[in-house]
Amino acid sequence: MKRNWKALLVLATVMFLLVITGAAGALADTVVFYARVAKLYTEEPHSRIKMPVEDVAKREVTDTWGAPRSGGRQHEGQDIFAPKGARVLSATNGYVYKIGENNLGGQTVSVISSGGRVYYYAHLDAYAPGLEVGDPVTTRTLLGFVGTTGNAQGTPPHLHFGVYGFGGAINPLPLITDRTIPTVTRTTPQPSPRTTPARRITNRVRVS
Repeated sequence: MKRNWKALLVLATVMFLLVITGAAGALADTVVFYARVAKLYTEEPHSRIKMPVEDVAKREVTDTWGAPRSGGRQHEGQDIFAPKGARVLSATNGYVYKIGENNLGGQTVSVISSGGRVYYYAHLDAYAPGLEVGDPVTTRTLLGFVGTTGNAQGTPPHLHFGVYGFGGAINPLPLITDRTIPTVTRTTPQPSPRTTPARRITNRVRVS
């Protein structure tokens, strides 16, 4: 019951802000989107999620959670190494919450899912064609391609994968399960030979 009231409060606040800022033109679509997001807050968070990089097994990922990073930071996620251009799939169902670029993550996509958890995909080389904020996703939806954008420039290509709940960052690795048959729902161009290494990059690499 408490979770339901929290979701309704979030939705009411968003609607109020849209009205007072004069964003009435897109009000209907935005209200529908946030109504869907509010419903997610009433659901239990996933206890298991799918490996977000196609053709990578969980056993190949070295646990980098909490490792030291520049500026006195600690690593709030997992680095999943793969050839540049490897496909990044949503680890959960949900909705595309944000698409954007920042100094650390480079090109990023955030997906919001059950329990209001946000799943963060960073250092993308490119976004999936046609991907937009508000799009529904499943565990077979293509979000983008592994790259080295942001502060990953000069490192082996990899996906930085983060999970965030109400209490802050959560270690994704214990939640991840392998994919049995990786399949995507979007038709995408093949990465050019220039951006695809001849051999696979191991996940036994640490990035500072």
